[in-house]
Amino acid sequence: MVLINKAINEVTVKLVYYGPGLCGKTTNLEKVYANPKLENKGKMISMSTETDRTLFFDFMPMELGTIGGQKVRVQLYTVPGQVFYDATRKLVLRGADGVVFVADSQASMRESNVDSLQNLKTNLRLNRIDPEKVALVFQYNKRDLPNTDSVDDMTAYLEPGPAPVIEAAAINGVGVTATLRAAVGRILDNLKNHVDTTLAEEPELTAPDMSAKAGATSASAGTPKLSMREGAPRPSPAGRPAVEVPPAAFAQPAPVPVAAFESVFAPAAPPLEEDPFGAAPVIDPPVAVAEPFAAAAPADTAAERAGIESLLANTRAIVAALESALEHARENERALRQRLSEL
Repeated sequence: MVLINKAINEVTVKLVYYGPGLCGKTTNLEKVYANPKLENKGKMISMSTETDRTLFFDFMPMELGTIGGQKVRVQLYTVPGQVFYDATRKLVLRGADGVVFVADSQASMRESNVDSLQNLKTNLRLNRIDPEKVALVFQYNKRDLPNTDSVDDMTAYLEPGPAPVIEAAAINGVGVTATLRAAVGRILDNLKNHVDTTLAEEPELTAPDMSAKAGATSASAGTPKLSMREGAPRPSPAGRPAVEVPPAAFAQPAPVPVAAFESVFAPAAPPLEEDPFGAAPVIDPPVAVAEPFAAAAPADTAAERAGIESLLANTRAIVAALESALEHARENERALRQRLSEL
């Protein structure tokens, strides 16, 4: 969901990298962040768990100029690929304006890709986001490895439809920038065309069952980093209630009023070009750069403060979910060890 901050004359959009475990989501963000030409960026925040990491940072691509007089800030997120952290994936997707689905091109990962894509569509609907309208880009990653499916085969089983498809080898930086440019371009196209991605008929997202897999299978986690006994029951220790995430942490944010949205993107401002990363000037002030992430003047203090406060609020919500999941896992571990000692 687009955030409009008129106090600092800024529009913030959210882009989430999604996909099965170990597909290259984290590598994509690290390569983007390490780009020396991307200077106008915030700090990368990493929240590590026992099986995966959630990363995010924001940046302001100055070559975009402004939209309706508003500067554009882009927030980039990754989600944990492991099945165990499906609750965290739901939370990170909340309010997303665009998604990059990172598919692992290895033939052995076909089932994981399909399961993760289905899980993405399910979680988007749970967040009242229409999977058919949200800005979606497919990245076929790990094209540099042997035993990969052909692009045609991957397209046949993933069925990206009109969504752009980018071939990549993220570990080498190949296709990373092209993927980001395509995703931000689709988000801005939705803004220009006033595309409403909200599924109003869907119920509000409530606190999920931290033990549920929500339609994903064990294959969608990729190669596990933590060994757990498959099929073992998940009892809670006697006298201790199951850990639950407070529903407030998953409350759906209030939608932006239509009037406010239209006032920001009023037709009085010159329209954006078809290619938002083009070198021609867009809107005041005209900016022409050869590279899409050329160096730009640092953001003012008020803008930086507002961006940090927004990231801090998201961080606290995600940390709460991760801590609850971790506590539940520890209780599970204690219960399983107790059963093992009794055998």
